[in-house]
Amino acid sequence: MQELIKIINKLQDVFAVVDGLQMVDLPQIVVVGTQSSGKSSVLESIVGKSFLPRGTGIVTCRTPLVIQMIKYTEETRKSMLKSNNIKDTENIKEWAEFLHKPNLYYVDFDLVRKEIEDKTNSLAGTNKGISFNSIILKIHTNRYDLTFVDLPGLTKLPVGDQPENIDEQIQNLIMSYVNKATSIILALVTANTDASTSESLQIAKKMDPHGIRTIAVVTKLDLIDKGTLQDTKDLLCGHKIPVKILGIIGVVNRSQKDIVENKSMDSALSAETEFLKINYPDIYKKHGNKALVHTLQMVLITHIKKVYPRLRAELEEMKRKLEKQHLPLCKPDEEISFLVGLLKDISRSYEDTMHGNQDDVSINETIGGGSIARTFQHEYLKRINVIDPLQDLSDENIANILSNTSGIYQCTFVNEKGLQKILRRQLNYLIEPSLDCVALVRSDMLKVLNSIDVNLLDTLRRYPKLYEDVRKVFEKLLEENVNNIKEFITSYIESYQECINTANPDFISEIVKSDDTIQEQILAAVNIKKHESDYKPELVLNSTGMPIFPIPDRMAQTDRLKTVRIHMLKQLLSGLNNQDIPLESSEQIKLHKYLSQCYFEYIRKIVRDFVPKRIIHKMVNSFLKNLDKRLNEEIFQTYLKENKIGEVLIEDESIINERKDVEIKLDAVGKALKTIVDIIY
Repeated sequence: MQELIKIINKLQDVFAVVDGLQMVDLPQIVVVGTQSSGKSSVLESIVGKSFLPRGTGIVTCRTPLVIQMIKYTEETRKSMLKSNNIKDTENIKEWAEFLHKPNLYYVDFDLVRKEIEDKTNSLAGTNKGISFNSIILKIHTNRYDLTFVDLPGLTKLPVGDQPENIDEQIQNLIMSYVNKATSIILALVTANTDASTSESLQIAKKMDPHGIRTIAVVTKLDLIDKGTLQDTKDLLCGHKIPVKILGIIGVVNRSQKDIVENKSMDSALSAETEFLKINYPDIYKKHGNKALVHTLQMVLITHIKKVYPRLRAELEEMKRKLEKQHLPLCKPDEEISFLVGLLKDISRSYEDTMHGNQDDVSINETIGGGSIARTFQHEYLKRINVIDPLQDLSDENIANILSNTSGIYQCTFVNEKGLQKILRRQLNYLIEPSLDCVALVRSDMLKVLNSIDVNLLDTLRRYPKLYEDVRKVFEKLLEENVNNIKEFITSYIESYQECINTANPDFISEIVKSDDTIQEQILAAVNIKKHESDYKPELVLNSTGMPIFPIPDRMAQTDRLKTVRIHMLKQLLSGLNNQDIPLESSEQIKLHKYLSQCYFEYIRKIVRDFVPKRIIHKMVNSFLKNLDKRLNEEIFQTYLKENKIGEVLIEDESIINERKDVEIKLDAVGKALKTIVDIIY
């Protein structure tokens, strides 16, 4: 079952090429501890070699260091010696290699330490910052197969030129590893500190509250006071640390004095065993570095077997997603047929979007033909309906128009020339919003190009030159229609300005349907009887039409009635040339004002019904009818004649890079799946 660990090592190698720890969560042991917890000593004791950078502060580890211990065969060892021209007499039992330096073997572990430092500086800089990018170190040994990830030590305060938020950066890095259900947490806590305040245990408890994937390692057992042995024993027996399943293991590592004196690993292990026998005779067999390695191997193998089905399912799902992602990024086999088909598909998808026949209906916004309909309803009609028929037209303006169009003659009743001048002026207000509506629809239609089938749009954007040419065809075809329809709409409204037909039944109907006040004012202008009644409502007429007065007042009242009639007839027949009549009292001004209002409303209804229909007929439908033909003529035929199809299908650099990235990932996942099927229960 040791092969399980080797398979995970292979997966780590495969995914390291594509920043693989983000691609899939691999079963792995992650080492968490403070900078003073003895992490480096524990790891070196497991490996059996001194190879980690040492010093004060955040030195030993500033990037994730993936350490793969690989138990070699004698055949493998001889092959390595031969390939590196190393004589077998040199008694080489361990060597190392880095994934970022393939085929380069290190037999001197001081050089391994130097390469870790150099690569760390390359990834994280020389200012003692950290990096999320990992270093993969393979250590070939005759001991055992094991793999783990050394993470930066927890710290509280920045030292020297460390970033101010170094503690937050390290926390985020550690959390990115320990929060994965596939990770085993190796939490280091020192025996000479209070376990309840251990940061590594706090992180483990937060991310693994039931302790099902946490191993606690108690370091520095040899540094505690003799009087606290029982407390330490309680700690090792799990009475103080909530690690329920995987256990707690105490270790004694080389001291700084041992390191300076270059004490061998074997001697350190022997000293550790002796120390445990003396101080913890009844539990010593469960502790020490040998027990730790054995536990780590068993736990890792069990964990790999446990997560294997999910890991394989994730890889297979990832492969399906990558294949789907890769499909539209593939280069076309036959460029000519590809270009013809793409242009036709764009035209068809555009038409479907305009008619509401697209497969994927947007729930977030109104697009296509729906956006044009909204423009008519919420932009055009709203704007044209709020126009005041008498906008910027005062009684004095009307009076001036009527006077100026009468010339030296007095106008009577309805001044047709004056009414035409008024209406021509007021109907002009219908032109601008109508032309603006054309511009808005043009803008909407251009935006629809970005709402066509997303796969088609992505394919089109792969080729910047083609995308630019397609937009130019859209803009050109729209501009042709825009100019024509603007001219037609302007001419259409102008025809109503030039030809005023007050006898039109629809206009008469508009008067009848108009506001009661307006109707009364118009009728009042020609109803002398009403005005007589207004002047003398108490008058009673006899059968001859003469008023009946009391005898003493009859002659006086008759004179008054004549005066009223003369006054009304004078207004209607003499028009505005009578300066004695105030403008606001002029029945002629009122008459022309109200006639203008009704006629404007009559024409407004015609225009607001006509403009949207004309735009749809001569702009939208015409555009759709000619789009496919114009795309073919101005793009495909042009490049085909000039033999430049390849030029229009030059891909954007980002697409080339994206395809390479997907292909690398696909290759990695393929290799991973091929590797993972070797796992046997």
